[in-house]
Amino acid sequence: MTRRFTGIRLLLVFVAINLLMFLTLVSSMTGAHPWIAQVLPGQFETGKNASGYWVFFALVLLVDAVTVFIAGLAMMLPAMMDGAPLNERRLTRLLVDRAGMNEEAKEAIFVGLREDAVNAQVQLIVGRAILLAGAIFLAVAFFAVIFTFARAMPDGQMFVGRLVVPVTHDVGAGDKLIVVTGAATTWTPIQNKAVRARQMLEYTTDQVLAAAALNAPAIYGVQFSPVLNNPHLPLFTHFIFVFRTLLGFTLVLFIISFLRHSQRPVRHKKTIASVEAKLDEVKKK
Repeated sequence: MTRRFTGIRLLLVFVAINLLMFLTLVSSMTGAHPWIAQVLPGQFETGKNASGYWVFFALVLLVDAVTVFIAGLAMMLPAMMDGAPLNERRLTRLLVDRAGMNEEAKEAIFVGLREDAVNAQVQLIVGRAILLAGAIFLAVAFFAVIFTFARAMPDGQMFVGRLVVPVTHDVGAGDKLIVVTGAATTWTPIQNKAVRARQMLEYTTDQVLAAAALNAPAIYGVQFSPVLNNPHLPLFTHFIFVFRTLLGFTLVLFIISFLRHSQRPVRHKKTIASVEAKLDEVKKK
């Protein structure tokens, strides 16, 4: 399958998904009752009362980001799984003194292998670029989803905030009674309308860094946002888990792709004749 054909198919899939989402929105808006309002939170009116539509657009953005991410995988994985890197020197030695194969046939084999290796390398580079764009796109969509859902459900409790509670307890008894005061930190659910956009952006940054750095910020106590996700909301918690898993998988895939040394074109290629001549010289010595 050529890269051009693969790119066209991916583009058609991207257009088809967006067309389907657009038709879904149109069918809901032109109906007597917007059926999307029964599925998504928020208000589906005009002006400031259109929070439900912003939720829908954020989900469209998320679907597009996942589509780009899958497109990057479709370009990278075949190139990475296309056998081991070509060792031309070893193959040259294997073809030396092969009966029934002339020089033209041997050179034709090398030309085909070189072109295939170069094509795989180019496909790998393109796949990396698409996958990186998909990861950035996914982070933007993640922020858009949590922001629009929080604004569409102002009384919801998607996040928990740090709460400092004073603690007082008595030590001793009678005349030796001592009152000890202190403070304890706990996490309590807060309403979505109390969470600012900047805090959600900082929360998104925390999740991206945790996924990219293998949760190292949490180990070293680095946290930008004063809020965390509410673990009592399973759907929101699963969404965060999938997001971090995808970003972490992207990092691992990038590392593996850079460790894979593909065949690259060089200026001077060793021919069968040159190797045979060198072997003859070694035998004469």
